[in-house]
Amino acid sequence: MKKKIRVMIILLISIVIIDQISKILIINFLKEPIGNDYLKLEIVNNTGMAFGFNSGNTKNIFLTIFVLAIVLTFVKNQIERIDMKTTIVIGMVLGGAVSNLVDRIFRKGIIDFIKIYKIPTFNVADIAIVIGWILIIIFLIDYSRKTR
Repeated sequence: MKKKIRVMIILLISIVIIDQISKILIINFLKEPIGNDYLKLEIVNNTGMAFGFNSGNTKNIFLTIFVLAIVLTFVKNQIERIDMKTTIVIGMVLGGAVSNLVDRIFRKGIIDFIKIYKIPTFNVADIAIVIGWILIIIFLIDYSRKTR
């Protein structure tokens, strides 16, 4: 159990550090957008939730904290039942969520800077969150097939 918690915390902290460093570098060195219609780096201050949904709502920070509290409560109560691969992806999701929460608190919005074709602008934390949730869904589907 201690090993799973340690892995989750190390992953969470690593994602926060990588995401925050990438945002600091972009803020300090990207003076104007670079790229084309298919791949572009441009700074966007996202005050909404995922993909800019609910933009400008000051209650987004409370919703983020609420969701984090639910996930942390789940992890606390289920850590012995969770396997290592699920521990890793939960660490990814939590790392991305915490890093975006840091932005909400200290920057009054989330710094997004990667734009790929028609996908809304995103950041490193968003990548960790999306990949983490996709893997969680895959693991749940796989688990449900095994228990039939």
